[in-house]
Amino acid sequence: MYTVLKIIFTFVFSILIVGCSTNFESTNQVNDSAFLQLEGNFLNTQLVLDQGTPIELTKDAIKTFSLNGKEVTRFPISTGKHSLTVTRSGTVIVNRVIYVSNSNTFEVVVP
Repeated sequence: MYTVLKIIFTFVFSILIVGCSTNFESTNQVNDSAFLQLEGNFLNTQLVLDQGTPIELTKDAIKTFSLNGKEVTRFPISTGKHSLTVTRSGTVIVNRVIYVSNSNTFEVVVP
């Protein structure tokens, strides 16, 4: 009888040890891009990002959508530091240096 209990105990103990030693791994994949989102009075302006080529922000040139009752537009940008300038009729109305990280959307309200 003692031997049977000893075998059962050894079996249960070994099952517990094997069950507790399992390995679990997970991988989190982070989107390595970000977005610049403009809202407000951005139509009929020009956007210059990092002293690049100006982007005409007209109804025909860009895609806009409604977000929380406001008309907005989004541009994919790389993560990191960026300078942005928005001009209307040659007058600078927004001049900022921004920093965006992975999977973030940086929102700029154009007056």
